[in-house]
Amino acid sequence: MLLKTETYQHQSKLAKYCRDGKPVEIPGTTEGRLPTYRRLVYNVVKDSLESAYPIAFSFFEEETWEEMVYQFFSEHACQTPQVWKLPFEFYEFAVEKDFAGKYQVSFLNDLLYCEWLEIEIYMMKDIPYPAHRKEGDWFNDQIILNPEHKLIRLKYPVHLKNPKDISEDQKGDYFLLLFREEDTGKVQFINLSVLFTFLIEKIIEADKKLEEIILDVIYFFGVNDEQLLRTKIIEFLNNLKEKGFVAGFKN
Repeated sequence: MLLKTETYQHQSKLAKYCRDGKPVEIPGTTEGRLPTYRRLVYNVVKDSLESAYPIAFSFFEEETWEEMVYQFFSEHACQTPQVWKLPFEFYEFAVEKDFAGKYQVSFLNDLLYCEWLEIEIYMMKDIPYPAHRKEGDWFNDQIILNPEHKLIRLKYPVHLKNPKDISEDQKGDYFLLLFREEDTGKVQFINLSVLFTFLIEKIIEADKKLEEIILDVIYFFGVNDEQLLRTKIIEFLNNLKEKGFVAGFKN
């Protein structure tokens, strides 16, 4: 249902007041009540961000965190009506305003993104699994992966270390697999090497079987010991199967 123009204008004024705190006249409001309402709304935003970013929240001094949250609250016109999606807008705002540079925390964008992805994957809509069976031939059957996942590249090892132990000289290429367990809904994080990231990407493309993919791995990474490579790949895939990322094999 579309709002009447007058109602929309009143709501917009209230939203703007909640952000910037500048005096405003809104018909139907009781004198002295608006500051209380603004404080309540701010507390909802603050609590939501603290819950979404527990690692970032614990890393910063309380005063610094409050400063970041308040800047977001006062300057950003939120687009989502769903509170659980609000932290993503905070992440985007932090990137736009270069909080990483402002507060001299070079890995901040990666940290916020990782923490947000855990929420996003946990809350994502169910994705049907292709028809598959549990057992099969690793090399000659089509491998079926958990479709509820993300494969990302990071500049800092925020998924491996306490933020207090991360330094600028650790900047590099890090690869992370996140997926939601089918039975529990829990989100798992798995650090990946470049080679295994390449392998998973090839399996996701679903146009080749492992027997063919291994030839690509040998070519791109200059592998000399093919038998050792095969052994390591099977160990890796069996581990992913135990964790629930490899679902099985295509029927």
